[in-house]
Amino acid sequence: MEALNTFGEAFYGLFQNGATYFISLYVLNLLPWIIIMIAFMHILFKLIGLDRIERFCNLLGKNAITRWILMPVVCMMFSGNPMTYPYARFLPQNQRVAFFDAGISFCHPVTGLFPHSNPGEVFVWLGIASGVFYYTTTMGIGGIEVLGGLAVQYFLLGVVMCLLRSVVTQVIYNAKYKKKYGHAQGTEKAEA
Repeated sequence: MEALNTFGEAFYGLFQNGATYFISLYVLNLLPWIIIMIAFMHILFKLIGLDRIERFCNLLGKNAITRWILMPVVCMMFSGNPMTYPYARFLPQNQRVAFFDAGISFCHPVTGLFPHSNPGEVFVWLGIASGVFYYTTTMGIGGIEVLGGLAVQYFLLGVVMCLLRSVVTQVIYNAKYKKKYGHAQGTEKAEA
């Protein structure tokens, strides 16, 4: 009977510790930050205007580097998921698949700095952040201030992955199209 009591106390203690940790990290530290960030970005969108953002994305789509690095980042930050994908209309048909891949691969890394852009997936960032927060506080390294650097690193790694995935997707798409139709998309096959 004492073993059952010990198990019950430990089981209850597990949830008690989880609740204390949840309040200290999420409710007191991260949740207010997310709410303030969402409000700030909403004000920024209203000040800039959607028409200016769209014109800027049209300009970004003309260069390969800006198309695969800056365009997905800007679209995800200002429009979020899933409203990033309609910006593909500014690109030629053969470049849209790689843009979709870049947008999808940037859904998680952007949430550390801009949680409004993909609120349905903030749990991924919060899971990473809580693990780092727990590790740094138990090791005496730091606390909540460590999460800013982590968010920037997560963001930058996402930008690199956007570029790599876009280039690979574009190469695969072009090869598959040429294999199927015998010519590159946008060019007419020479009449024999």
